[in-house]
Amino acid sequence: MSTPKQSSSYIFAAAAMMLIATSPSTSQAPASNPSNGAPQWLAKSVGELTVAEEEQFATAAEGTLERVCIACHPFENITKTRRTPREWGDQVTAMAQRGAPGSEPDFALVRKYLTRYYGIVKVNSATADELSAVLGLPLKVAQAVVEYRTVNGRFTDIASLEKVAGVDKAKLAEQADSIRFD
Repeated sequence: MSTPKQSSSYIFAAAAMMLIATSPSTSQAPASNPSNGAPQWLAKSVGELTVAEEEQFATAAEGTLERVCIACHPFENITKTRRTPREWGDQVTAMAQRGAPGSEPDFALVRKYLTRYYGIVKVNSATADELSAVLGLPLKVAQAVVEYRTVNGRFTDIASLEKVAGVDKAKLAEQADSIRFD
């Protein structure tokens, strides 16, 4: 049995712990704030990354993929089917709901990586964001693709897509298997 003095000490300690646990921390900035040491590329769209930033993104994402996904699935099983950005989003959400070991930032990074390197995009119906996410086009160029399509009609092949001002022909050629014209 505790004495009244011990009881008030326990109550005081419990109250102090609750106050500390519920008060906001000022020592850590949010993860999305570049001033906290988070890489600059984290907040950018894939199409806006420099070559060095895209390499950093890919390296970080592959490490996260290894930790979050490959523990249960061989890499080849994950990437054997190309998917649209929406399909990759649904797939990663389903894995998170099934208990994949990761945080929301981990899942966001995995989604972004899988969309970029194992995505498909239907260029005749995709939004500028989808074109940028899959093909790595700068957003301004992706918007030009959408505008060109609106004015000139559907794209029939890569040659017709290359007519859009600013489109990197070499980048498209490297990713021909990511592009659908249906």
